[in-house]
Amino acid sequence: MAHWLNNKFAVLFFCLFSGNFLFAQIGTEPAVYKDYKDPEQFDNFRRTRLVVGAWQINTLKEKGAIVVKLKTSKLLIDELLKQGNQSLALEKQLELFAVNRNTLFAYKENLNFCKVYFMYSNYSDSLLNGKRDGIFLDTNLVIDPSIKMKEEFYIIAESDFAYSSSIGFVPEDSARTIKETGNPIKLMAVVLKNKYGHQLKSPMPYATRDINFSPTNYFFPVSYTPAQNGLATAIYFPVNRTFLRDLKENPDNKTVLTKNDVNVVTKVKLKKEYTYEKISSSISQLNISLYETFKEYPKPDVNRINSKIKPLLY
Repeated sequence: MAHWLNNKFAVLFFCLFSGNFLFAQIGTEPAVYKDYKDPEQFDNFRRTRLVVGAWQINTLKEKGAIVVKLKTSKLLIDELLKQGNQSLALEKQLELFAVNRNTLFAYKENLNFCKVYFMYSNYSDSLLNGKRDGIFLDTNLVIDPSIKMKEEFYIIAESDFAYSSSIGFVPEDSARTIKETGNPIKLMAVVLKNKYGHQLKSPMPYATRDINFSPTNYFFPVSYTPAQNGLATAIYFPVNRTFLRDLKENPDNKTVLTKNDVNVVTKVKLKKEYTYEKISSSISQLNISLYETFKEYPKPDVNRINSKIKPLLY
């Protein structure tokens, strides 16, 4: 009996400890914890994250930008073409284009906290290495050389898994060599990261709205110019900002594209979470959270910041 009780208490202790650790990562509660890999670095973790977060939100507002990383699925599409499955490769290309265009307009129309730029994920290294033009996208998801980012400070935004971080705060001189090794918790509509790809920490609103995929697929019209390899070159996808609302009012309502001699008209299927309305709801919440954080945390005096914290401000 005593052995059984000991096992029960051990399980209860583990659950409580795990829960507290996860809450600390998410920024809800409790606020203070020590990193299990480097206790010395995290003795004053709460103060560190508050100072870093206050510096980040104010720098972002005053002279920073958010760079939204859009996925390409190039590896998947190339593999499908290699297998000779051109129809599925085209389907994935068109779906991703639709998701990316919904995402781009959701950010442009719902986030005004700071300047926003868009690029494909395969240009991450170019951005990190200092390239500030020739990598950013226009509203048709085409690289526009005239778009130049003047802001030195930027934060990465992308749809990704939120992590129970295991790396803590990393000085910039070693940030390039450090990778996130924590456990993925949930797929989120938005995860904010620093320029080295490390997930931000509370009080920054680093993760916004988890994605729970609906079993329902919705079909949207799209037109494209076919290429010789079976893929598309120019793609036209009209962003429907009221699709879900209109669907409630009129289930038979359909958007129709006019066919011409150049483009092929077809349909793409999207999950509910990738409609403009769902994405824009997440971005709107992010925008609100950024403003709330900015109001709550005034800009710290850099000259009075502890010398151990200054290397974390990047």
